[in-house]
Amino acid sequence: MSATRHDRTWATLACLVLSVLAGCGPKAPASVDASFIHIPGEDNRTNAPVVTWSTDSVDLGILAAGEVAKATYTFTNTGASALVIAQVLPSCGCTVARDWPADPIPAGGEGSITLEFDAGERSGPVSESATVVSNAVPSSFVLQFSARVMGPIPPSVP
Repeated sequence: MSATRHDRTWATLACLVLSVLAGCGPKAPASVDASFIHIPGEDNRTNAPVVTWSTDSVDLGILAAGEVAKATYTFTNTGASALVIAQVLPSCGCTVARDWPADPIPAGGEGSITLEFDAGERSGPVSESATVVSNAVPSSFVLQFSARVMGPIPPSVP
């Protein structure tokens, strides 16, 4: 077999394997996800929604190990068009995003996002965050919170 024919055989085999693998991938979802939200570019900034936060950082204070605390962040859409919050992505498994608006928020409208933090069995200072993804300019924003978790007192050794 010549080198050219050998190369064509391998190329054909590689194409066949790739086409089989590509056909076995996950099927398209039945609903529209956040990737279909239009995020305006810098050139369209004047017509875009803008999120203005009352605060982007919350101090939860001192928490007991195992305690669950909530941090609520309020905002106003100070832009010129409706704001759509696509996702709120916590930085760790100890935090869950709750209660953010599912419907578009009109220009001038207000809303809030709540992050629920489970202190678990940890002890010491904690600093966590969640990224908010929207159709605003800028399209993502980081909300932060901190706390000091006081763990159980270990038994003393005589």
